[in-house]
Amino acid sequence: MSSGIVPARVLLIEDDVPLATTVSKLLRARGHDARVAASAEEASELIRAGYRPTIVLLDINLPGDSGWGFLRSGALAPAGNPPVFVVSATAVPPARLREFDCAGYLPKPFAVPTLIEIVERHHSEADGPDTVAPKGGFDAF
Repeated sequence: MSSGIVPARVLLIEDDVPLATTVSKLLRARGHDARVAASAEEASELIRAGYRPTIVLLDINLPGDSGWGFLRSGALAPAGNPPVFVVSATAVPPARLREFDCAGYLPKPFAVPTLIEIVERHHSEADGPDTVAPKGGFDAF
């Protein structure tokens, strides 16, 4: 990862397994903590379990609840409502993005450099690195 960039905690909510696998590996290779949820329900469970993403990449057409339903549910509130970028093959009108207070829209297929720029420039740095435990675990205290 480039110097001076704070690692992001990325929650990728995407049911396309090959795409999710590729994107998460790419982000991890750049030093980010990328977690994948294949559904809105799985994403909500990750947050309930304590994961605090600093940016969310959200597909709209998901099995079960849609991406819009996920945003409507308030599931991101415990995570401090990090910026959400809709990543979808479906065109999304700007008014819809504003309605849900989304940070932006990345149409599929997307260029990898564009995805990296979004993650590295737009994730919330308010709480800095994860403060649950240092890399050495609790023994490092």
